[in-house]
Amino acid sequence: MTLEEALQQQQERVELLIKAAKKYTSALTAWKKACQTGHVVNLQKNATLAQERAAGLVEPTSEASAAWDFDVRAYLEGAQWRKEIRSVAAARHDLRTMEDDDLLISSPVIVRAQPGRNSLQIGKANWPNIHPQLVAAELKRLRDRTAAAKSHDFLEALYRTCLRSTRPEVLFVKFREVYDRWCDTPGYKKENPLPAFAQQIYALERSGIRTTKAGNRFDIQGPSGDPKAKDILSVIAEDGQTIRYYGITFRK
Repeated sequence: MTLEEALQQQQERVELLIKAAKKYTSALTAWKKACQTGHVVNLQKNATLAQERAAGLVEPTSEASAAWDFDVRAYLEGAQWRKEIRSVAAARHDLRTMEDDDLLISSPVIVRAQPGRNSLQIGKANWPNIHPQLVAAELKRLRDRTAAAKSHDFLEALYRTCLRSTRPEVLFVKFREVYDRWCDTPGYKKENPLPAFAQQIYALERSGIRTTKAGNRFDIQGPSGDPKAKDILSVIAEDGQTIRYYGITFRK
């Protein structure tokens, strides 16, 4: 059973409890009104009715609670959570995602499971609402809101690194070299695994941005000749094709 199916079954049980609880609340309201008006017959009648309806809630409430036996920790420790979110994201939002080991990547956001907390981590934020529909909707919102802004910032950071790494007349730098330099910053590699870095390149390429803030044009280059395998970064595009990146050139 998927998490979505388990949640739906639990929701249906709770909806039945809510209907019964409304009848209980109705009896309480009538009981209160009888107290306010001094209608003793109605007071006694609704007090008895409320007692009966309250008693009738105990067993189905216990049954509904006991029926929730979905192993959330096992779900998050395995691959099923990624498969469910990917399926919902594609079907509801036409949002393409990819898996990399135990990560779910929705460029430029990385999603990690937190089994010990029964939650997910979306980017740097703890995300306790793990219903696949809500997660997929949040990934779509984040992609729409942050893609352009993050790509601008990413481009400027690439340009600054290129200026520090090369001669002014040869503004070219390998992406792997950039990544290795950025990993010197404490905590960078943990928060930005290599697949996430490659996804940022992919997002920049698709963003429509053509120049830096200073007006420098750039070209993202794939591998040619016989480069080292470690210098080639790969991503899976939304159409399923593999795209390989090598470096970036800036022109004044």
